[in-house]
Amino acid sequence: MMPTVLKNLFNRPVTREYPYTYREPFKSARGRLVLDMRECIMCTACEKRCPAGAIEIKRKEGLYKFDPYSCVVCGACVEACPEKCLEIDSDWRRPVGEMKTEVWHIEPRRKKADTA
Repeated sequence: MMPTVLKNLFNRPVTREYPYTYREPFKSARGRLVLDMRECIMCTACEKRCPAGAIEIKRKEGLYKFDPYSCVVCGACVEACPEKCLEIDSDWRRPVGEMKTEVWHIEPRRKKADTA
């Protein structure tokens, strides 16, 4: 036990003073969900696949609600998205004082035949 005590006494601390000392996340780290609203077609595939119920889509109102504090960052929604408009970023969410649900208003995309 004494060698361990002496080793810990003279070595640097193992922990970091987060958020003052920031450590870059590794490449395959799962951080936060990112939505590309321009590509979303409001198909609700991500909402159906989310095991935590963190995604709620209201097609008629054009609302996409995401509760980041319910999300378990499993990636099921990213795999389910047919348009590939969801991705998981490697950057972690910063500490906050108030937990808020993120709400996006998405305009319905026009079909290619309508744009002519």
